[in-house]
Amino acid sequence: MGLGGRGLAAALVLLLEGCAALPGFTPDTGARTTFVPTPPPAAFHLEGRVAVRHGEESFSGGLAWKRMGRFEELLLNTPLGQGVAEIRSDPDGVALTDAKGQTLRAADPDTLARQALGLELPLRGLGWWVVGQPRPDTPYRAEPDADGRLAVLEQDDWRIEFSRYAPQGERPLPGKLLARRGDALEVRLVVDRWELP
Repeated sequence: MGLGGRGLAAALVLLLEGCAALPGFTPDTGARTTFVPTPPPAAFHLEGRVAVRHGEESFSGGLAWKRMGRFEELLLNTPLGQGVAEIRSDPDGVALTDAKGQTLRAADPDTLARQALGLELPLRGLGWWVVGQPRPDTPYRAEPDADGRLAVLEQDDWRIEFSRYAPQGERPLPGKLLARRGDALEVRLVVDRWELP
């Protein structure tokens, strides 16, 4: 299944949707690292920019991502501010609405990605990675920075680099993520503004 501009935009929205539920964090006891995971925030609002490259195709735009417990809303815009897609998730499932108003629904983000794009994307992980944490109960290799924050994470066949940490209340959150899976797929996320309730 080919990915046009809209396909990449949908892939990006699905990729960023991540996991809707963030239960108490339990680190993988088999991981050997000096990085110490902390519980992620159950609620946040971020605004930023994102770019995705899949082979020869690419897409970039703005995003607004809100999470409140098990409810999420993510809006993706073109660089000129035009809406590309909206995704909402709750305990009953996930729905993706494109710029034409067409909606696709599924029980979970992984299923929606397969239905919409025919791709396997790291949806389960990104909801954790965006707040600088590995996905729990899954093997990972982590490298901390000089302050003990996550600098490099290898998990689910992805390599994620974290940088530009800034304090948000009592916790530092990353301002930039670069996720790569081989040479085929690359996602860059720059957070311009974090907000924790």
